Amino acid sequence: MLIIAVLIMIVGFVGIFIPGLPGIGLIFISALGYGYLTGFEEISVMLISVFAVLTILAMILDYIGGILGAKRFGASKSGILWGMVGGIIGFLLFGLIGLLLGQFVGTMGGELLRGKKLELSLKSGIGSLIGYILSVVMNMSIGLFMIAIFLIRVLNK
Repeated sequence: MLIIAVLIMIVGFVGIFIPGLPGIGLIFISALGYGYLTGFEEISVMLISVFAVLTILAMILDYIGGILGAKRFGASKSGILWGMVGGIIGFLLFGLIGLLLGQFVGTMGGELLRGKKLELSLKSGIGSLIGYILSVVMNMSIGLFMIAIFLIRVLNK
């Protein structure tokens, strides 16, 4: 049962980088399922509650990271929307590199379509990338923390 839980957590960790996979949510579900199946003897309900709060925080950060980065660097709603579309299309066509390039090009293109100058559009595209990368780093940190605490608790019982 532990091996299955850890494998699901690993898939969840990979999902932090790949849109469409639940990421942190999968790590949480795995810990919750393991706790439930073991009668919460190794993983307490209190720890699951902490993991739930961290999961919600990570999901919020994931959702708003790219948006805040783009807005901070002057992107409009249109640029942000085009960045999300570009990221999805880029990912579907070229994987993770496509996600980054698609988000950048989409945000920049959306700003150019609105009539912004190239320099400002470029700045918005860079902002969306910075925001996305920061949200991935934060989610990665939260995911690693959850997995490490889970393993420490389970392996020390």
